[in-house]
Amino acid sequence: MTEEKLLIRLSGTTAELLNELVGRGYFSTKSEALRAGILKLSEAYGLIRAANDYWKELGDSIRRSGKKLTHAKIVQGIRRLEQEA
Repeated sequence: MTEEKLLIRLSGTTAELLNELVGRGYFSTKSEALRAGILKLSEAYGLIRAANDYWKELGDSIRRSGKKLTHAKIVQGIRRLEQEA
């Protein structure tokens, strides 16, 4: 995992919005809000898939199999889907 430190200067509306997101309790910190924004942009540009896509695909797979799955098999399925992404 790569870790990178950045210094970001925000002013005006972007700074106000970031403060509002944290102030309303949507995020604990400004860093957390910025990370969430980067992930959302990555979804929008098709770099990653939304978590809900994985859960839907897993649910469809379970229904198609018609079998009861153990916790271990569900975890294995999730890991397989993550590797395919």
